[in-house]
Formats: sequence, C-alpha cells, structure tokens
Amino acid sequence: MQYVRATTSLLALISVLLVGCESPLAVPDDDFALSQRVIEALSREIESLTDTDQFSSAPSTSSSELEETLANRREELEALGPDLPFIRENLDLGTDLTGKAQTDVAISLKTALTTAIQWNLGIQSTRLGPAINEKDVIAAQAAFDALFVTNIDLTKTDEPSTVAVIRGAPLGIAFNASERYRFETGVRKLFETGAVVSVTTDLTRFRNLTTGGFSISPDPAYTSALRLGLTQPLLRGFGSRVNQSTIHLARNSQSRSIEQLRTELLQLVSDVEIAYWDLVFAWQNLSIQQWLLDSGIEVREFMRRRGDFDVKPAEMADAVAKVEQRKANVINARRAVRRASDSLKVLINAKDISIGSESLLLPIDKTVQEPLRFNLREVIVTAVSGRPEVKQAMLEIDDAKIRQHLANNARLPLLNLSAQIAYFGLDDDVGSSYDEIGEGSFIDYILGIALEVPIGNREAEAGYKKARLERSSAAIKYQRTIQNVILEVKTALRDVITDNELIQVSRSFRIAQAENLRTFLVSEQLQALNPVQLNLKFQRQETLALAQQDEVRSLVNYNKSVARLYRAMGTGLSMNRIELNIDDGGFDDGSGD
Repeated sequence: MQYVRATTSLLALISVLLVGCESPLAVPDDDFALSQRVIEALSREIESLTDTDQFSSAPSTSSSELEETLANRREELEALGPDLPFIRENLDLGTDLTGKAQTDVAISLKTALTTAIQWNLGIQSTRLGPAINEKDVIAAQAAFDALFVTNIDLTKTDEPSTVAVIRGAPLGIAFNASERYRFETGVRKLFETGAVVSVTTDLTRFRNLTTGGFSISPDPAYTSALRLGLTQPLLRGFGSRVNQSTIHLARNSQSRSIEQLRTELLQLVSDVEIAYWDLVFAWQNLSIQQWLLDSGIEVREFMRRRGDFDVKPAEMADAVAKVEQRKANVINARRAVRRASDSLKVLINAKDISIGSESLLLPIDKTVQEPLRFNLREVIVTAVSGRPEVKQAMLEIDDAKIRQHLANNARLPLLNLSAQIAYFGLDDDVGSSYDEIGEGSFIDYILGIALEVPIGNREAEAGYKKARLERSSAAIKYQRTIQNVILEVKTALRDVITDNELIQVSRSFRIAQAENLRTFLVSEQLQALNPVQLNLKFQRQETLALAQQDEVRSLVNYNKSVARLYRAMGTGLSMNRIELNIDDGGFDDGSGD
C-alpha cells in the first residue's frame, strides 16, 4: 500500500509539471504591435488606390488611321518584304559544327516550359531542398524520442585496509577483496516542458573474497532496485514553446525551401518564355536579313546588266558593297539564331535535344497581341499574397519571434527540481531479490532544488536585446520586400502598356514603309531606272526591313513583358498550370504525364 501511494504521488507530480507549457515568469512580448506594423506595411502602399469594378486596359491593337486609309491595298502591302512570320524552307542556315547541313527541331512554348521544369539542372538541385529540410524537422522531433539505456559494470577490489585493534588483538585482516557486478537498464525521455523522466532497474551481485575475516550474509548477495526519476526546469528551459523551438525553426526552414523552389520555378518559367521569344525574334530577323540579301542581289544583277549603258564603276562598286554588307548581316543573324537556340537548350535541358546537339530549336508558336486587362489594386494584392519572397520574409519574422522568446527565457535563473523514488530488494538469488521490491519494504526518496543565478546576467540580457533588434530588422525587411514587389509589379505593368502601344506604332510605321516601296516599284514599271533610283531602291528596302524589325521586336517585347508581369505577380506557375506538390517535395507540370 505504501508502494502504491508513493508511486501515485510521484506520477501526480510529473503530470502537473508536464501539463504546463509556459514559464510562470515569462514576459509578454509585443506580438500585437508587430502584427499591426506588418499589416500597415501593405495598407500604406495601397490606401490611395480605390477598389472599384472598373478595369484599366492596355491600348488595343485596333487599326490606325493609316491602316484604314490603306485597307484596300493591305494584302499587297503585306506581301512586300520578308515573310511574317518566317518560313523555315526559305532560309539558308548553312552547315553546323560537324560540317553537315543544319537541321532543326520544332518546339512549342508549352513543350519548352514543361521540359524545363522537369529537367532544368538548377531546379533539380533546388527541388531537393524541401526533402532535405524535412529530415531536419524529423531530427528535431527526435529529441523527444524515448531512449533505451543500459550500463554494465564490473568492479574487482583487492586492496589493503586498516584494522581495528582492541587491547592488542586485531579485529579482521589487513586487506579487502571482493567482486561486484552491476547491470542497469531502463528508459529515459525528454518531454516538451523540458522534464526528463527516467524509469530504470539495476541489479548488483556482490561476492566477498576476503578470507580469515568477517563474513557477510547472504554471500553472494543480489541487490535489485527500481528507480523512478524526474528532473524538471522551473524557470530557464521550461515550457513547450522553448523546447519545441528547434522543431518550429526547422519547419520554417522547410517552408522557406519550398518558397525558394517556387521562386526559382517562377524565374525559370519567365526565363524560358523570354528565351523562347528571343529565339522567335532571331529567326524572324534572319528571315528579314535573308530577304534584304535576295532583294539586293536582284538590284546588283540589274545594275551589272546595265554596266555598259549608264552605270558607272563607282555606282556598281557601291551596289556590290551593299550586297556584301547584307551577306555579313545574314551571317550574323544565323549566329544569333544559334546562340538563342543554345540559350533555350540550356534552360530546358531536354534529354533528346541537349546543349551538345547541333540541331536548332525551331519555335512554332506565334506572338500574342491581345491587350491585357487589369485592376491595379487587385494586381498588387495578388502579387503581395502570391510572391514567395513575401512569404519568406514572413517566415523570417516568425524565426525572429521564436529566437526572441528563447532569448527571453534564457534571462531567467536556472531553477531545476529533481525527484526520485527507488525501491530495493536484497536476497541470495535474483528472483527473490525482485520479489522483495514488490513488497515495498525498502524505499528511498530524493527531492532536490538546484538554483543558479548569473551575477549581472549580461550575456543573456545582451542576447535578448540582440534578438529584439533582429526581430525589428525582420519586420523592416518585410516592409522593404513589399515595396520591392509593388515596384516590380508597377514597372512590369508599365512595360506591358508601353510595349502594347509600340506594337500599333511599329505596325503603322511598317505599313507606311511598305507603301513607300510599293509606290517605288510602280514607278519602276512605268519608266526605266537610272543608278540614282536603283540606289534609292536599296534604301527603300532597308527602311522597310528596319520597320519590320521594329514591329517584330515590339511584338516580342510585349510577350516578354507579359511574362515578366506574371513573374512579378507570382502567378507565372498557375498561368502555365504548374502546381507544387508539397507532400513529396515535387511539382506537377500540368502535362498529365
């Protein structure tokens, strides 16, 4: 009965201590003030924007006044100049690095994106981060796993000893010899409150080897013990919030790695789209330069046929020089196509079209011209809620909050409670010894308090002040992140609007230059051309080619700006149907494979 009461008392004490989760001397932090500061960081940036249902829209690509004027000759004007979009069969790509005829492989933007998110080397490395950090979380949780402990000791004593003498007669002998075998095993566990509870049993076999002296009974003797122990911090190190801080920090680190993966995926999607449209421009520019060369050769040959009639040697040399210059432009345009193709190859890292392959990537998607509708307030809110950088900044605030609480707890004195109950048994065999434990006849009680107070406590106070400053720094960094995101979004929006406007302007400019060339070709049919007019024909061709370059560049820039806008808003993944699968650290590219 005494055994049951003592055990119940200790378990009750342990239960009370394990229920608590916070130190009784914990100092309330400024969570509310910090939360208000974080909320105000966004409110201050958008308070001037009205939340209405009216949407601003980028300027449309409707026909300009010039286009309407020349609408009846539109087909004829579109036929002038190079093919828009380019036609692969009309382009001479020369030979590749192996000396063979240049080959190409058609690729769509969707294929480029899905291949890149699967095989891009940078993403393959980053996608391992969440899985690595998950192991850190498990390792932090393992601190609360129960430990199985075992100790085995052997002590053999053979040493001299003093002897009591009464009236010249020694009592005993002048040496001590014995053998002691001790076996201890049990379980020890750390709880969330910081308490360490242990349940162990030990068995000691003692045999007296001293002869000629006093004997002991029983011999050999088996001493058994059952011990229940508790050590509980009451101030410093107390509470689940303190002892689980490592787990929370590890989980935040895992969340940051997921957001970092999202960040790099957003950047990769944007980079692939930009590289794809750069490749489109490179191919189209090659088509323009090829057309210029072919048109220049026609003019040169016409002037050569008139060489004996009215073409001077200097004029013929000038025509030849222009054709050679255009040949150089074609060569440079080919090089630009190969460079753009290789840049896209590196990003997508396709197994069948690696960077070592000499096949050129041939884009098959056309540029998009539809205007983009948006509401500035909604765009900013979407960006702030969707950008991984904002979520990472919030996680840093949470990390700083955890570290501040740890530093605050470290300022407290060290006050530990220790308690132990031990039940003993003794007999000449193991079974009888443990039977005696069950009787509860021999019980030891140990209860202790340990106190440690650093004089001045300067290290802990400095650590707490440092943690508070780091938390304020994290809040400021969050505000700066909000500002940077909004700046990036607004810059991207302005680029979209500007590039959309330039599409219309450049198209009108190209149509005007096409009309100039058309009128020249009409006059060419009505009267014989002299060398001055033929030189003017060179100029009309070049101005049309430059106008076409500007139009293609404005279309490409618009598509690139839209890609950057989706990156700035943090919606680049959803727009391309790419979803992260946080459960296994991977992602779904939406291809269904």
